[in-house]
Amino acid sequence: MVDRQKLLSYAREVSPKYLVVLYLTLLLALTAGVSSLALYPQEERIVARQQQLRQELQKVAAVENYVLTHPDMDKHLQDLQQALLRAERSLPGSMDVSEFLSTLERDARAAGVRLTAVKPGAVTDRAGYREMPLEVSIEGNYFATLAFLKKLEDGSRFNLPASFLIQQKQNVLATRLNLLIYGYGVSGRPTTPAQSTPLTTQQQVQQLQQQLPKVLQTPAQTPSPTPPAR
Repeated sequence: MVDRQKLLSYAREVSPKYLVVLYLTLLLALTAGVSSLALYPQEERIVARQQQLRQELQKVAAVENYVLTHPDMDKHLQDLQQALLRAERSLPGSMDVSEFLSTLERDARAAGVRLTAVKPGAVTDRAGYREMPLEVSIEGNYFATLAFLKKLEDGSRFNLPASFLIQQKQNVLATRLNLLIYGYGVSGRPTTPAQSTPLTTQQQVQQLQQQLPKVLQTPAQTPSPTPPAR
């Protein structure tokens, strides 16, 4: 161990100027240590509070803009409720097609076509929704068929025509539509890949215009008279 007397002698030999420098250095080191332990966490909390304040101000600005955009809040809420009702009718939670069939029959009468057959298929689960094929057969002239397709597209229940076939039958056009109707949710069965690509109304009209000349050029087959019984 270093002798105490030697340390005291070394201290007496050191210039007072160096002692002052050493004291200031120790004081600065102590101040820096206290600042790092006490003031730095405070700065972090201040920065976090400033970020939180900016986020709250952004939320307030969004609410103010929303209120300015929709001054009549009661009417806006009614519009939202109507939109929710339309969405629910378009994609209901149930695959019951009774209301959709009633709409088909009403649209067929309004368009001037005759609804001859409706054949629903099996329900298939997709990613978050259900799909059911529906075969619809109608009879009518060219313009009535187009009017029915337009009403089908503008209907409240969301549906997509996958394909259709047109034939001439006793001076009228017999059209068989393969529709796909949808419902929200799944029933727990495994999903299967889609089998066909739905057609838009414009594609339906184009196919109808392409098939119509061929159908009109084909003479309608009339049943041959049966010979009288002898």
